[in-house]
Amino acid sequence: MHVTAADAFYSSGNFWAAAAVIVALAAGGGAMWATLRAANPRRSIHVSMHETRLLRSHASLGSTLEIRRNGALLTDPRLVQVYLRNPSRRDIASSAFDQGAPLRVDLGVPILDVLGAESSPTTAQAPPAAASGAELGIGPGRIGRRSQLTYLVLIDGDPTFACRHTLIDVEVTEADLYDPGERAGRIVERAGRIFGMIATIGIVVTFLFMLVVSVAKEIFG
Repeated sequence: MHVTAADAFYSSGNFWAAAAVIVALAAGGGAMWATLRAANPRRSIHVSMHETRLLRSHASLGSTLEIRRNGALLTDPRLVQVYLRNPSRRDIASSAFDQGAPLRVDLGVPILDVLGAESSPTTAQAPPAAASGAELGIGPGRIGRRSQLTYLVLIDGDPTFACRHTLIDVEVTEADLYDPGERAGRIVERAGRIFGMIATIGIVVTFLFMLVVSVAKEIFG
């Protein structure tokens, strides 16, 4: 077919052939990326904490109420919950702890006792934890996908929060305070990405449909 200068550029068969190649390459690249993403999803851990003071000043009590541990007076006792969450779609294996080194959470004040550990779902087993000075060492141990671990410790004083680790191929993020609304925010963000992908796929499918119709008209007149 001869194309004159007056013809629209999209009426050229060469244009549509090139467009088809570009769309095919883009679709193939997207499919490869999605396949690799599904086969190797990013692994991550979110570490956070929440503290509860066991003694609060009250005018009617004065200084008559005391808390002691093994006979020693605690001046500002607090219960601290340390949360580890694995929101990713893959387990974090024990081998991800480089040379068996634990993930360390530094609370800034000595940890007096490790009171317990819980996991959600309850069928999962929380990795072992041990206190050393102001640090809580967690692991090594398997952390299941989409699971949450909770460690309860007793301290005496105002805590800080810092996390150190040598985990392999695991992104670790931390927050000063456990935020129940964070999960809702992640769900909204994920839903936005999904809707964006659906919209992109819809545009590509529409373009391909228009391309097929145009090529069919070109071939069959």
